Amino acid sequence: MKKKTLMGALSLMLVLLLVAAGCGTGTGSSTPASQSPASSTATGSSEASSATTGGENLAATQEIQLDWPATNFYSFDINATYCAEESIVFSHVLEGLFRSSADENGKQIYVESGCESYTVSDDGLVYTFKLRDNKWSDGQKVTAQQYVDSFRRLGDPRNAFDYSYFIDDMVGGKELYTMSAEDGDAAIEAAMENLGAKAIDDNTLEITLHSPAPQIISKLANIQMFPIRLDIIEKLGETYASDVNGHVFNGPFIITNYVKDNSMILEKNPDYWDAENVKLTKVTLTNVEDPSTEDIMFKNGELVCINPDGDYAKAYRDGSDAGDYTVVTPASAGVEYFFFNRRTASPSGVMESQKCRLALSLAVDRVEYTGSVLGSDIPAYGYVNNAFDVGTTNYRENVPEPLLDLQNEYNCDPEKLQALFKEGLKDLNDTRELSDITIKIIATGTTARHKQKQEYFKQIWEQKLGVKIDMTVFGDNTLYREARSNGEYDMGYISWAGDYNDPMTNMDMFLTTGQGTKFAGWSDEGAAEYDKLMAPLSTTVDPLERIKIYGEAEKWLVAEEVALIPYLYTEEVFCLNNKVKDFKFPSFGLRYDFTHAYVTE
Repeated sequence: MKKKTLMGALSLMLVLLLVAAGCGTGTGSSTPASQSPASSTATGSSEASSATTGGENLAATQEIQLDWPATNFYSFDINATYCAEESIVFSHVLEGLFRSSADENGKQIYVESGCESYTVSDDGLVYTFKLRDNKWSDGQKVTAQQYVDSFRRLGDPRNAFDYSYFIDDMVGGKELYTMSAEDGDAAIEAAMENLGAKAIDDNTLEITLHSPAPQIISKLANIQMFPIRLDIIEKLGETYASDVNGHVFNGPFIITNYVKDNSMILEKNPDYWDAENVKLTKVTLTNVEDPSTEDIMFKNGELVCINPDGDYAKAYRDGSDAGDYTVVTPASAGVEYFFFNRRTASPSGVMESQKCRLALSLAVDRVEYTGSVLGSDIPAYGYVNNAFDVGTTNYRENVPEPLLDLQNEYNCDPEKLQALFKEGLKDLNDTRELSDITIKIIATGTTARHKQKQEYFKQIWEQKLGVKIDMTVFGDNTLYREARSNGEYDMGYISWAGDYNDPMTNMDMFLTTGQGTKFAGWSDEGAAEYDKLMAPLSTTVDPLERIKIYGEAEKWLVAEEVALIPYLYTEEVFCLNNKVKDFKFPSFGLRYDFTHAYVTE
C-alpha cells in the first residue's frame, strides 16, 4: 500500500503454486492447514518484572512511542483505506483472518489470527475458515457474516473503493467490482449475493475461487478484507469515515485518543482473544516531521523505533551513530516510479510518443540518484524488486532487469537522448524545438526528501533533454487527485509497496481492471494489449513458466511500451531500541507488527 501514500494495487490472474509466506494450506477438503494459534515469543502475564520465555524481565511500564506520519491518515473506514499509516493502525486495532508478520529470521509470514484453522479443497477452489471465539469491544461476537459483508461492501461499485479489485479471485468478484453504479441497485445487490463468499454459520466462513489462487491468504491479511459491522456503519452514517467516536474494535488494541494530523493513542484490548500474550498496555503514535527531531527523540529513548532515510539512514546503517539499538533492513517490496497521462490530451502533447517516454526514462541516472543524491535505496531498472517470490522461487533472480541493456547503450548521454526524443517528435509530426516543450509534472510532498526528489528530476530532464519542466507540487492530496483525475498533467510519480508476496501485486496495476488504468492515466488501449500478455497466467501452474510470463510483461511495460519509469527500489532501514523485543518488520501488508512486542528492563 502506499505504504506509501498513494493508490492501491490490483490483482487479477491466479497462482496455483502455494505462496511461500510461512502459512500452511491444506490440500484436502478435510485436512486442516493449521490448528495452532498464533505464536508469540513473549508469554506469561503483562505484570511488571514477569519473566519472558527468553529469561528476560519485563519493564514496569509496557508503553512505547512511535513516529507516525499522521497527515497520511485519511479514513476510519477500513474498506476505503489505502495508506501505510492507516494499515499500521488498523492491523493492530482490528483483526482479519490472518496477520502479516515476520518470523525470527525476518521472513514474511501470515499468522492465523481471526481464524484458528482452515482447509482447502482438492481442486484449490474452496477455502473454509474456522473462526476463533473473539468479540468486538462492545461485547458482540465476531461472525463469519461480518467478513462476507466486508467483501461485498469492498466490491460494491457504488462505493468506488481503491481496493475493490481484492475480491477478484472470488467467484463473481470481477463481475461485481467492474460494474457501474449506473447499473442500478437491484443488479448490484444481485451481484453482491452471487459473490463467492458465504457464512456457513457464525464460526465458519467459506470462500470460493474461480481459479486456484493461493495468494488469497496474503490478500486476506490486508485490512481492506477485515470484518465490518454494518450496524455501526449505518448508525454513524457520514461520520463513520472521519470520526473515531462510536467505532468498535476486535484486535489486540483499541483507539482511545485521536488528534487529527497529530497523534493517536492505542491501548491494550482486555477482551481480545489472545490478550494474555499482548504485553504492551499503551502505544502512542505521534507525528514527527523533522528528521533531526526524530533522530534526537530516538536517541534519548522517546521513540523506540524509527525509519530514517537519507544521511540519517546511512549513519545508522554504517554504525557511525553507535548506540543501544539494532539496525533492521527487511526485504522491501517497494518501488517508486513515474507514470504518464495517456488517457487525455497531455499538456505537452508528447506523451503519446514511445520514444519520448523512453528518452525520459533513460535520462535518469539511477545510480547517481540513489547514491549521491539520496544516499539510500536501490537503483531500479525494472518494476519488480527482489523481495518477490513466485511460489518458492525468487522472481528477480530469474529475470534480468529489462532496462539494464538500454541504460548501458545510452549511458545518460544528452546527445543520444535528445536524438531519441526528436525522433519521437517527428513521429508525432511535432516540429517544435526541444526548448519549446514544457512537460508538466504533478507531485505531493513538501519534506526535504520530497523537495530533493523534485529538484533532481527537474534538473536532470532539463539538462539531458533540453526541455522545460513544470514541477507543480500540491500541499493538499485532494487537489493533487483532482488534477490527476482531470488530466492536468503529463507525468506524476508514486511510491508503491506490494500488498502480498507475488509479482501480481505490482503487475496488475496496468491491467484493464487495474488501479493504474483507473487512476493514473494509463490508456484503455494499452491496458487491453497488456491484458493479452498477462492472460496465460490464468491457466499456467508451473512457477518458472509463470515467471517467464511475468518477465515478458514487465519488459513490455518498462522497456518496450514504456508505460512507466521505475527509478528506485525502496531500501527500508529501521532502528529498534534494544529494550524492545518481538517487534516484527514484515515485507508485505504493513510496516511493522507490535502485537506481541514487549519492553525489557
